[in-house]
Amino acid sequence: MRIIVATTYTMPAYSGGWTTPLDLFGKDHQAMYVIRNCRSGLRKIEGVRYVGVGAVGSLSKPWNIAEKYRHALIQRLFRNTLKKYFYEFQADFVLCLDPEAGYSAMYSGLPYAMRFHSKLSDDDQKPPFDDLMRSAIFATAGPTTHVPDLEILAHSQDLSRFIYSESPSAERAILLTSIDSVHEPELFIEGIMLSKTMKGDIVGTGESRKKIAALCNKTGERVRCLSPVPRLKVPELLSKYQVGIATVQEISPIVYQMKVNAYMAAGLYTLAKPWTHIAHEAPELIGIFTTAKDIADHLDYLTDNWTETLETRRKARDWIHKHYSVELPRKRFNEILSEKFSL
Repeated sequence: MRIIVATTYTMPAYSGGWTTPLDLFGKDHQAMYVIRNCRSGLRKIEGVRYVGVGAVGSLSKPWNIAEKYRHALIQRLFRNTLKKYFYEFQADFVLCLDPEAGYSAMYSGLPYAMRFHSKLSDDDQKPPFDDLMRSAIFATAGPTTHVPDLEILAHSQDLSRFIYSESPSAERAILLTSIDSVHEPELFIEGIMLSKTMKGDIVGTGESRKKIAALCNKTGERVRCLSPVPRLKVPELLSKYQVGIATVQEISPIVYQMKVNAYMAAGLYTLAKPWTHIAHEAPELIGIFTTAKDIADHLDYLTDNWTETLETRRKARDWIHKHYSVELPRKRFNEILSEKFSL
């Protein structure tokens, strides 16, 4: 099928909102993106066309006055762009990753489905949210998006892209992350600095990037803050590390962190918070921490006993491929399409 993916915030080639739908579609479907908060214009990356609506800069932020007019302007631009490219692309339907995208499709009279990618607030689910759901061809949710009574299809990436490797020693750790307070990059820096010899890199972007880069510059190269890489380059990136760390605040009882799956598939020994999904599902395959001292203790142990972790890393690779293969949600997604479109 030909699917328009409508989304508010996705960064082409980088965001999870780009990676997971495209990996979900695989080779069975052709996609094009319409992105509200992206520089206007039609472009192509990774062979996928995307168009930015142009709601960036001052248009992407709340105004103190005339807020309803600003929102109406942006949504009109979104609707008009969505309608134009729906017909030019000859799409079968629009897959919307958030409510704002959904409303644009609904008010444009286009056939659409919802695939909630990120956590929804209570405000997101106020009227006319019920109308949005009733008019959707179907709706699914990702893990921990907190939309009641929806079927969950895991946010899985294609783990076959990742190259499993067995490094002879543990020397460098990575935090692949959004750089903001929720993902606790300072905790990663402190943990690395408390360890005896480990070095580490923070890879990503976000609202706290400048602050974190400044902190890293004071570590004498022990910790570096590096630019994000496109999703198809992440496997090559991870091959340079031995330890993958997943810091995050306890924003829900179980926090799904897709980076953990990538770490394990690539043969990195994974350290995660006790509320991360993998700590609930396979705690024997990872190290669990809550403090910077915990991180440092794990890192020192790994440095001194790296060869002893080989069996665990191999089991982790096999487990993650079995339980988080993209083929699982992809099969169900195609079943839903067959049911709804009589394929």
